[in-house]
Order: sequence, then C-alpha cells, then structure tokens
Amino acid sequence: MHLGGELIVPVRDVVAVIDSRLVESSDINREFVDRAQKGQRLRGGGLSAEAKALVVTRTGVIASGVSPPTLARRLKRLRQSAAAWEREK
Repeated sequence: MHLGGELIVPVRDVVAVIDSRLVESSDINREFVDRAQKGQRLRGGGLSAEAKALVVTRTGVIASGVSPPTLARRLKRLRQSAAAWEREK
C-alpha cells in the first residue's frame, strides 16, 4: 500500500491507521509513539507537522502525509482485491 512519497508497505502487514491528531490528545497513544521512536521503529520522518496519519505495521510505525480516510479507503480496496483474487484461484 502506498503511504505517500516513497513509502510502501505490504497490505498484510498493516495493523491500524491512526489519525496523528489523536496522538497528542491521548496519553496512551503518545506513549505508544514514544516507545516506537525510542525503539527505532518509527519511520517516515516521525511525528512532524506533515504527518497526517500513523500506520501501525507488524514491525513498527510509519508516519504518512496521506490522510487517514484516504489510507483506510486504499487499504479496504486492496484487501477486497486480494480476497477476490484468492477466490479466483
């Protein structure tokens, strides 16, 4: 799935898409991002002003400049396509 710029992640690795604005308003989300950053598992430029979404994967967290609704639509379409492809096998 394309996350913007040169960032691409396999659909099967995506666990969640989080609006970056929610990080500052929640202590648990802030702690999650802090731990990812300290463990060097935060990629994509980190939590900057350009980051609109955080994509949680099996191996880390990726900051994306693409809006969460757009990423959610992409994820849904790609998962539907993959499921249809599997049914055709």
